[in-house]
Amino acid sequence: MTFGNKLKDTEEYIPQTYTPAMIRLDSNESYADMPDEMKNKVLAEISAQAFNRYPDPAANALCKAFADYCGLYAANVVAGNGSDELISIMCSALLPSHSRVLVLSPDFSVYRIYANLYENTVITVDKDEDLNFDIENVISVAKSRAVDLIIFSNPCNPTGQGITAADAEKLISSVNCAVCVDEAYMEFWTANETVLPLINRYDNLIVLKTLSKAFGMAGFRLGFAVAGMDTVSLFRKAKMPYNVNVLSQAAGLAAMKNREYLKNMTSQIIARKNMLYESVKPLENADFKVFDTKTNFITVKTPNASAIHSYLLKNNISVRYIAPDFLRITAGTRGENDMLKTKLEAALNETGIH
Repeated sequence: MTFGNKLKDTEEYIPQTYTPAMIRLDSNESYADMPDEMKNKVLAEISAQAFNRYPDPAANALCKAFADYCGLYAANVVAGNGSDELISIMCSALLPSHSRVLVLSPDFSVYRIYANLYENTVITVDKDEDLNFDIENVISVAKSRAVDLIIFSNPCNPTGQGITAADAEKLISSVNCAVCVDEAYMEFWTANETVLPLINRYDNLIVLKTLSKAFGMAGFRLGFAVAGMDTVSLFRKAKMPYNVNVLSQAAGLAAMKNREYLKNMTSQIIARKNMLYESVKPLENADFKVFDTKTNFITVKTPNASAIHSYLLKNNISVRYIAPDFLRITAGTRGENDMLKTKLEAALNETGIH
């Protein structure tokens, strides 16, 4: 029987499971739940919906509200059940069979998972010791290997680093393939190096956005692909008809109507990230490097990453371990950040780094 055989050697993406007492600093979620005042606005928007009817298949009102927020046209936006669905559509429906997909390492692991799942060839370009990559090298590899899609996050998950919009444009304009820039964390980068203004200038550009990170709405699974109108029409052909449920559409619309809330939420998360970085940075030494970051998390590199990760888990703190030597730590509340530092110091002493 051949059913399912192609997944036999595929690594499953398994999110962390949590106990009620666990401090969750591993998934890059917002540390703060939506305040009651905002929840009531979301609930009012949801209550106005007809639950017995299918949702708007194009999520027109939501896409228009998001486009207005970004200064775009609604025809440039398609909504997805999280950005993951949109990545899946790119790797399955929009790419020819057995395409070549260029990814960077380290970067968001889901790109590789979906590219492999749909039997594409993955070409990896490694980043340097400072977690940066050479634009010219990526262009060269893309051309020499006849790549069909380049996909990367900017700023990067899990490194926290980023490239400027000018460098991104150089890459986009220099290759003969699609380029997807995943800007899930761009709202945290105060320099705002977004490439959204380029979408109608380059027909090979796709930008991914989300409400999960800076806007604190991970539970609603709302992502957007932003591109030229022809590309957006292809996404709409490929996606399932009712891919974004009525509750998520209503919640997203309520958030888009309350821009001051969105800005305040983002500012608070940035402040907590800065606090986390300033707290952990003094622990840095030759075997424990703390990277500056343009996101809502910090990244550390240490040969004892696995042991530190295990120690923190035993102490009810979950951070993301990225083999072999990285830890990604999401900014939490003031108390969570303080507890993380205390337990991190203990872990460093136990593993012999301090």
